[in-house]
Amino acid sequence: MKEIRIATRASKLALAQANWTLRQLSSIAPDIPVSIVKISTKGDRDQSDFLYKSGSVGYFTSEVERALLEDRADVAVHSLKDLPTTITSGLVVSAIPQREQVADVIIASNKMSSIQDLPANATVGTSSLRRITQLKRRRPDLNCQPLRGNIETRIRKVTEGQFDAIVIAQAGLNRLDLSENISMILPPEEFIPAPGQGALAIQIRVDNKELCKLMANLDNPNARLTAETERRILAGLHGGCSIPLGVYSYIENETMHIHAILSNLDASQQIRKATSCPVSKAAETADLLTQQILEEGGRKLLEDIQRDKEN
Repeated sequence: MKEIRIATRASKLALAQANWTLRQLSSIAPDIPVSIVKISTKGDRDQSDFLYKSGSVGYFTSEVERALLEDRADVAVHSLKDLPTTITSGLVVSAIPQREQVADVIIASNKMSSIQDLPANATVGTSSLRRITQLKRRRPDLNCQPLRGNIETRIRKVTEGQFDAIVIAQAGLNRLDLSENISMILPPEEFIPAPGQGALAIQIRVDNKELCKLMANLDNPNARLTAETERRILAGLHGGCSIPLGVYSYIENETMHIHAILSNLDASQQIRKATSCPVSKAAETADLLTQQILEEGGRKLLEDIQRDKEN
C-alpha cells in the first residue's frame, strides 16, 4: 500500500474518531502514510429539525461511503449507530474497535441524581425519538425540542439558558475530553441506548484484501458481537433513527445480557424486554427477542408509528 486515506465527516467528533484511527494505523503500519479526507454530509448541512423527520437512510454516512466507492478514500470511519443495517454493496465493516461508554447522559446547569431533578416543564434538547419517549415516559411534562450541531454548541445552549438540559451520548463527550460537563449518567439498563451506541465502524472496500488484513488488528470481538447483536434486533424491526427503539447488550463471563425497549411516539405504550444467553447463542437469541417484541404488540406499535409519521 502506498498510502491510506481515511474519509470522515468534518465535525469535531468525527475528526477525533478518524484521528484515533489514523494513530492506530500509524502504530501498526508505521511505513504507510495515513491522511484524512473530510466529507460534507447531508446530515451536517441540514440541522433544521428533529433527526427522525429527515426520512433519509444513511443521513450521515452515504456521502462518506461514496468517497470509498469512487476511490477518493480507502477507509471510512463512522459512528456505528449512524450506519444503516444493510451494508452498502462493495463495502465491508472490517473493524469494530473496543466500544466507548454506551450510556446517554444529561447535561444541565447542576449535578443531578435523577431525571426527577429537572424543573417542572423543563425544556430538554434532543433530536432522538428514542430519548424523547424514554424521557416522556418518566416525565410527561418535559418539553423536548430539536437539538443539532456539534457537541460544544449543544453544551453552550445549556450554559446560555436556551435549554434547561440536553441529552447526548457519553461516548462523544469522552472522545472530546468534555466529560466534566456531565450532570448525570443515565444507567443503560434503565435508559436504553441506541443500537451500536459508543461503537465505531471502520469500513473499507470489500476487494481490498491487504487493507482488510491490516484492519483486523483494530477489531474487538466483544465489541463486534454486542454491536452486531443490537443491530440485528434493529434490522429485525426494520428500524433506524426514525423509530423509538433502544437496544443494549453486554457480556459477563461468556454470558450476553440484552435489554430492548420499543415505544409509541407519545410514550403512552412501550414494550420492554430483557434476556440472557451464552455468547454462542447471541444471534438466535436476538432473533427470538425481536419476534417476542413483534408478537407482544410491537408490530402494531410500528404500524401506528408509521401511520402517525405519514399524517
